[in-house]
Amino acid sequence: MSAMNILKYSLLWGVLICTMAARGQKIEILHEGEEPVWLSEQHQFVWDKVIPLHFKAGKAVYEVHHAPKVFRLATELGYSSWFFVGDKDHVTVTVLNTDPLNIKVEGDIAGTYFYELENVSREYTRGKLEMTSDYMKAWLDKDATLMREVNQQLERLKMNRDSAYMDVVNRMMEKGRLEEVLVKANMPLMLKRMIVQNLEKEGKFSGRLMEELDLYTKMYTPDYVYYFYYYPYVWREQINSLDSGEEKGGRLMNEVYRIMNQEFYNTVCNRLGEDMTREKLIDYARSVSDFDYCIGLHMELDEQMKRDTALNKFSERMERMYMTRAGKVMGNFSSKTSEGRKVSLADYRGKYVLLDFWASWCGPCRGLLPTIKKLYEKYHATGKFDILGVSKDADRAKWLKALEEEGMAWNNILAKEASLEDPSQFESVTGLPQMVVVDPEGNIVLSVSGANNIDRVIKTLESVLGK
Repeated sequence: MSAMNILKYSLLWGVLICTMAARGQKIEILHEGEEPVWLSEQHQFVWDKVIPLHFKAGKAVYEVHHAPKVFRLATELGYSSWFFVGDKDHVTVTVLNTDPLNIKVEGDIAGTYFYELENVSREYTRGKLEMTSDYMKAWLDKDATLMREVNQQLERLKMNRDSAYMDVVNRMMEKGRLEEVLVKANMPLMLKRMIVQNLEKEGKFSGRLMEELDLYTKMYTPDYVYYFYYYPYVWREQINSLDSGEEKGGRLMNEVYRIMNQEFYNTVCNRLGEDMTREKLIDYARSVSDFDYCIGLHMELDEQMKRDTALNKFSERMERMYMTRAGKVMGNFSSKTSEGRKVSLADYRGKYVLLDFWASWCGPCRGLLPTIKKLYEKYHATGKFDILGVSKDADRAKWLKALEEEGMAWNNILAKEASLEDPSQFESVTGLPQMVVVDPEGNIVLSVSGANNIDRVIKTLESVLGK
C-alpha cells in the first residue's frame, strides 16, 4: 500500500473517530509495587500512545473519552494482554506481577468475547500442528493419497473452527458487543465479510461497522502489520519513552518482535486469498525463522499455489527447517575444534547441549555472545549442560580471529569441516544465529533462528535445568 493510501485511510479513520460520541468511561488501575507502569492505547490500528500512570494509594484512574477502545499495560520488561473499554463498561485492572507482566481484568465484557475468539484461533493452529508429521510425509514422498486424507482432515478442522467462531459471534450479537470486537478479532477476512453481509440482509448492521471493516480491509495488510502496526517500537521510540536500560530494552524488543511475528503470521493466514498477500509470502520465504509458522502457512495454500514456481523457495525452506524442528533426533556429527581436538555430538550424550550456529561476520550472532556466556557460566558447572559452537564461516582465518576476540570457553567447529550422519540437518540452518537445544538422548527440544529468540532458549533451559 502506498504512503498516500495509508495517509488517506488514516484520515478516514480519524474522521470516523471524531464522529463517535464522546463517552467518559474510566479505567481503574491497581498496582501496589514501585515499578513504573504505563498505559498503551491502540489508535488507527497502531499502538502509538504510552501514557505514564501515577498511582496514589495503589490506584490510578484514566479517563476514556471515546469508547470503545483497546488498551494494554506496559512496563520496562513487557506488555500485558489486551483489554477493551466499551461504551457501558467500568473496567478495573489489577497488576498481579510485573516480571513477567500479568494482570487481572474485571468489567471487560467485550474482551471476554475477544479472547474466546482468540482461543478458537489457537485451537485451530494447534490442530494444524498435530498434522505436521502426516503433512510432511505426504509432501516429501509426493504421496497424493495421504495428502488428500490430510487435506480432508484440514477441511474438517476449518469447519469446526468456523462453527466455533459463529457460536461466539452469535453470543456477542445477543449482548450488543459485536461492533466492539469483530474488526479487531483474529479471524479470516472472508468470514468477517460473510458475517457483515448476513447482518446487512437482516437489517442488523450499522454503517460504522461497515466503515471499520472497510478500513481494516484496506489498511490491515501484512505489510501494514510489519511496518506500521508496531512502527514506534521498531524505531525504539517507545522503548526510550519507557526509560528501559540496555538489558531491559533488549528483552522488551524481543517480546515486541515475537508479538509482531505472530500477528504477521495471523494476518497472512487470514488474507491468503489476496494477490498482495501471496506476493508478500514470496518475500516472507527469505526471512521466516519459525518452522511452525512456515508449515502453518503452507497448509493454507491451495494446490495451485503450492505448485507455483514463485513459491518454490518457500517450500524448500519448509523442507530444510523440518530437519531440525523440535521432536526430531539430531544426527551425530564430528569435526576438529579450533585447537585440533576431535569432537562429536555423541560426546555430549547425558547432557543438554546448545548448538550455537553463528559466523564471524554475523553481527547479531556476536551480539548474543554475552548472554550465551552467562548461560554457560550458570549451567556448565552442574555437569548437565554444555555448548558447542558451529561456525558457518567460509574463511578459517576469520573464524579463528573471531574466536580469539570473543574468548569463548566452549568447543567450536567449522560446519564445512564436519562429518555428518545427516547432512540435511546442517543444511536446514536457514538463518543466523540459529540455536538448537538437544536433550541428553539427542532429541531436539527447541530450534529457533534470530537473536530475538534468545529468550525462548533461556526459558527452555530454565524449564529443564532450573532457574
